[in-house]
Amino acid sequence: MTGVEAVRDLTVVLCVGLASALISRRLGLPVVAGYLVAGVVAGPGGLNLVRDLDAVMGMAELGVALLLFTLGVDLSVRSLTRLKSASLVAGPLQLALSVGLGYALGRAWGWDTDSSLILGFALALSSTMVVVKLLGERGELHTNQGRLMIAVLLVQDLAAVLMVGALPVLTGTRAFGADAMAVLLGKGLAFLIAVYVLARLVIPRLFSVVARGYTKEVFVVTAAALCFGGAWGSQLLGFSLALGAFIAGLMISESDYSHEVLADVTPLRDLFAIIFFVSLGLLFEPGAVLRHPGWAISVLAAVVVGKALIVFVAALAAGFHMRSASAAGLGLSQIGEFSFVVATLAYRSGLLTREQLSLVEAVALITLLASPALLAAGDALYQRLRSRRAVEHVPLEAAQDDAAYACGGERPVLICGYGRVGRHVGEMLLQDGAPFAVVDFDQVIVAELRQRGISALYGDAASARVLEAAGAKESCLAVLALPDAMTTRLAIRSLKRISPGLPILARVHPTEEIDAMYREGAEEVVQAEFEASLEMLRHTLLRLGRDPRAAQARTDAVRQQRYLALRRRDAPRDSA
Repeated sequence: MTGVEAVRDLTVVLCVGLASALISRRLGLPVVAGYLVAGVVAGPGGLNLVRDLDAVMGMAELGVALLLFTLGVDLSVRSLTRLKSASLVAGPLQLALSVGLGYALGRAWGWDTDSSLILGFALALSSTMVVVKLLGERGELHTNQGRLMIAVLLVQDLAAVLMVGALPVLTGTRAFGADAMAVLLGKGLAFLIAVYVLARLVIPRLFSVVARGYTKEVFVVTAAALCFGGAWGSQLLGFSLALGAFIAGLMISESDYSHEVLADVTPLRDLFAIIFFVSLGLLFEPGAVLRHPGWAISVLAAVVVGKALIVFVAALAAGFHMRSASAAGLGLSQIGEFSFVVATLAYRSGLLTREQLSLVEAVALITLLASPALLAAGDALYQRLRSRRAVEHVPLEAAQDDAAYACGGERPVLICGYGRVGRHVGEMLLQDGAPFAVVDFDQVIVAELRQRGISALYGDAASARVLEAAGAKESCLAVLALPDAMTTRLAIRSLKRISPGLPILARVHPTEEIDAMYREGAEEVVQAEFEASLEMLRHTLLRLGRDPRAAQARTDAVRQQRYLALRRRDAPRDSA
């Protein structure tokens, strides 16, 4: 395949992926499902626009590595321990029963042991991306059922890594004699030692040097090099590429730079994820479903009914209320993105045929498209169960109100940018005894603040992930003292997505940016140079012997007239 043909195929994949994303968003459907449909349309079963499937699948493996890498970086042990019953009971129980259900179904249809187990793996994993998005849109991320689903999804994501690691064993490429086991254990031990040394001694210092002395581009390159370097090293030792990428991300997860790494690598991950999911659609064979309609229907029933019932029972066993259990059962009854990762790697390893992979994809596509309706049906199912006098299991957690998870005491101010202006604001808040947190892209400033016991996070204030990690949802006010207008605009947009009701105070330099910041959603906009001139005016009036209250009233009137005049002046031009 020539370079021109490779670029052509890549362009086709990205264009059909873009079109499907726009259509899916307009229709309110999961974007992942749109990517799959786009691949089906562009693939051999559709318009046959892609000439070299193997080359596209090779690029898609980079998407797999980046997916697992960001999973490792984003892994939150605290989130798992916050709801121990969900993490230790509901999650593992759901996984075991779902894998067993898929395995039994595969064997019933004549699949061999390995392919049946892969079916169980795929059936057990739900879509983290789709469920979190739907919960966020419904405002249910911090409800009991939302926390239950997030905890179960985290357990599933961890299990996906173990499933990927088990694939080389299933392929039979590893012998189990004493010598072979000794070599395997030796490699594994050497790998773990290397990971420990890198995570404790090398990586924190590397990122500290990069963050202090180089540009953001170098930071991104460093993160990407660790991702692909970990994947390559894992393959050299005989382990899977995806497992190495996950461990590389895990090495960063507990560092001070994890949030910024995640924010910087996520766009790259999303780009290659599009290639990955569209490439799955390229492999889809419509004839597989037509040849085996009974099989497809039975797997669909196993996911929508069987898996929903398993999650429901597992949640009740973990002590959750029936309402949370019913919502989680229907909310998690789909096949997710890591199911695709496991199934695709199994296909490339020869554990699944292309026809079997197509059948799994067909069921996944249907369940992903049905996810919004299924999640919305959770309350209706609960009311139906109550009306039939079903036995309710009401644990202590059921009495917990969402307010119990609100931040205690006085809510903090979030200061984005701790240069000259932000520092003055912070010092005055300290004198006033008001709590605040800081986001800044200068590691020296962050380290200094932490030494003083002030909450500070290294990262780009325009990144929603960084702002969430800094506590934007729990803040009472955001003060944007950032050096450039574009970053300030992006920060306002991210804050409004995270916490729509959060008041935002932004500073600007150019006069023309005042109205733009108000349009973005800032409650108050301050132009530093103009405010300095007002203070000079007030002092001038005082020196001229004016009454202090009259001088203050005069400067307040000038301030109000100035900002209103600017907004009126800009409004016709902006609306034209």
